[in-house]
Amino acid sequence: MNGARGRFSRSAALIVACLMWRSNVEAQTSLQIPLQFDFINPGAKSLALGGAFAGLADDATAAFANPAGLTQLGMSELSIELRATRTSSLFLQRGRLSGTITNEGTDTIQGAVFGDSAGAHVGVGYFSLVYPHSSHRWVVAAYRHELARVDQTFFSEGVFQQDPSEFTSRRDTPQEGVRRVDITGYGVSGAYKLGQNISVGAALAAYTFSLDSVFRRFDVVGFLGPPNRSVEFGRSTQEGSDVGFAPTFGVMIDRGPARLGVVYRRGASFDFTTADGADPLRTAVFRVPHTLAFGLSVRLRPVLILSGEVTRIDYSRLVTDFVTDQARATGRQASFGIDDGTEWHVGAQYAVRRQRGAPIRLRGGTWYDPDHSVHFAPVMTPTTVVDRLFDERLSVALSRGQGQVHATGGIGLTLRPRFEFNAGFDVTSKNRLFSTSFIVHLGQEAVP
Repeated sequence: MNGARGRFSRSAALIVACLMWRSNVEAQTSLQIPLQFDFINPGAKSLALGGAFAGLADDATAAFANPAGLTQLGMSELSIELRATRTSSLFLQRGRLSGTITNEGTDTIQGAVFGDSAGAHVGVGYFSLVYPHSSHRWVVAAYRHELARVDQTFFSEGVFQQDPSEFTSRRDTPQEGVRRVDITGYGVSGAYKLGQNISVGAALAAYTFSLDSVFRRFDVVGFLGPPNRSVEFGRSTQEGSDVGFAPTFGVMIDRGPARLGVVYRRGASFDFTTADGADPLRTAVFRVPHTLAFGLSVRLRPVLILSGEVTRIDYSRLVTDFVTDQARATGRQASFGIDDGTEWHVGAQYAVRRQRGAPIRLRGGTWYDPDHSVHFAPVMTPTTVVDRLFDERLSVALSRGQGQVHATGGIGLTLRPRFEFNAGFDVTSKNRLFSTSFIVHLGQEAVP
C-alpha cells in the first residue's frame, strides 16, 4: 500500500513538473551557449612573435596591422597566408544544478556537466600586394583579411533544477544550436614618410559580414527521459548579410634601434535580422569592437629583436543588439555583458647565421588574452520578475569564461633572394592556430 502511494505521489509530482516545465519554454535563451570573438593580426611572423607587431610592422601584413610600417618595404611584395584553426567552447550540456537527483531516466548526475563545441577551419587568412614608390616616401597596398570566424554546433540535453520554495523540479528545454559568423575585410592602405624618423599611414576597408544562427528547442520523452528531436517546441534565428566600411590609422616613429608604433582601428557595423517563432522579424546591429594598440620594438643586437605591444579592445560594443536581442524574451537584458579587454603581447626574433645563405630567423612569444566571453550578473529593477532558476542556470552556463595565456613560436626562411617563407603557431588549452606565409619580392628595390 505504501509502495503504491509512493509511486502515485512521484507520478503526480512528475506531472506537475512537466506542466511547469512546458510553461517555461519561452523563457529560454541561446545565450546559455557562450560565444567569444578573437581579432588577431594576420601573418605567420606576427603570430610567432605573440602578436607584438604594431611597433615592428616590417612586412606586407603592415597594410592591416599598422599601415605606417609600409614605408619600411623597399620593393613590391606579394604576400599570402594560409591558416588552420581549431577553437573550442564549453557549454552547459546536462546534469542537475539544484535539488536531489532521482536516479531515473536522464536525472542521474548531481552537478553541471559541460560539453565541448569545437570548430575547425582551413583557408586563406590574408592576401596582399604592396607597391612602394621609387622616391621611397610613400607606399600603397591592397589586401584581403579574414577578421573573424565563428563556427559552433552544440546540443544541450536540458539541466534539472529545483526552487527551494517549490515541491517539484523543473527541467530546462533541450536545445540545439548552429552559429556561423564570418567577417572578411577588403582594404586599401597608404603610408607616407613625413621625415627621416616618422611615418603615417591609413587604410579603408570594406568588410563583408555573414551571420547564420539557428537555435531550436525540443520536447522530451517523459519529464525525465531523453530529448525527442522529432518534436520541435520553438525556434529562434539570427541572419544577416551586409557590407560595412571602417578606417585604420597608424603612426611609426624610429629612434635608432627602437621603433614605436601606434594603431587605431575602428570596427564596422552590420545590420542583421532576428526572429523568435512566429514573431515579426526585428532588425538589429552587429558592432565590431574598436582597437587601440601601442607597440615598441628594439633591435638589441644585429641578430636579436625584442617586441612588445599593449592592445585595448572594446568588446562591449557587441552587447547592444547582438547580445541583448538574444536575451529579449527574458526581459533581463541588463544582466548580460561583455568586458572590454587589454591584451599584452611580447615576442623575440633571433637570426641564426649560416655560412651559406640567409640567416634562419627563430621566433617565439606569448600574449595574454583576457576573458571577453558573455557573462551574466543578475540585475534587478522594480519591474523585474524574480526567477531563481533562470539566474542559477545562466550563472552556471556562463561561468567558464576565463583569460588565456597563449604560447607562440615559428620560423622565417629566405629560400631564394625573392622568396620568403614564414611559419607560426599559437596554442592555448582551448585553441590551436597554425599559419604559413609566403612572400614574393617583385621588381627592383626602390632607391631613395
